[in-house]
Amino acid sequence: MSDDSTMVSTSDELEGTFFGDVIFPAGNPDFRAARNRCARACRVFNSTPDDADPEERCQKWLEISSPRLTLFPSIVRPNRDRNEDGSLAVTHDQTFANPALTARTPFVKPPVYIDYGIRLHVGGSTFINRNCMIMDTPVADVVIGEGCNIGPNCTIIGVTPAA
Repeated sequence: MSDDSTMVSTSDELEGTFFGDVIFPAGNPDFRAARNRCARACRVFNSTPDDADPEERCQKWLEISSPRLTLFPSIVRPNRDRNEDGSLAVTHDQTFANPALTARTPFVKPPVYIDYGIRLHVGGSTFINRNCMIMDTPVADVVIGEGCNIGPNCTIIGVTPAA
């Protein structure tokens, strides 16, 4: 007969989801705040008109995928990421006119749905079509390299539950 104490879960186990050896406590207040921040940023990005200024679209994308750049603008490398006037060094639209340029941010067609955004890394020359869902987590990176083309209605899952 088994000991009943081995049947009792810790509060971390009840609150979190297991991914192999990594405990991902989805109820953690910091993680919840990150999800809420990213959801708001996605709503703002998704409401941006298709004909919006490329600089505006780039800034809104960075609020989703690089919150440290928008919350802490002093860490943006001025000689690489920004021109002297403060604008982004190269936008994706400029690469269409001059393919020799490398975009600093991907070209993303709304709507896009991302869970956290804090460990999402997307190459600047990547194209993401409409209705992309990226289920990232605070415990694992999602890396999409340079020059990727992601079709419409695509779901990318960063971590899956252990079997």
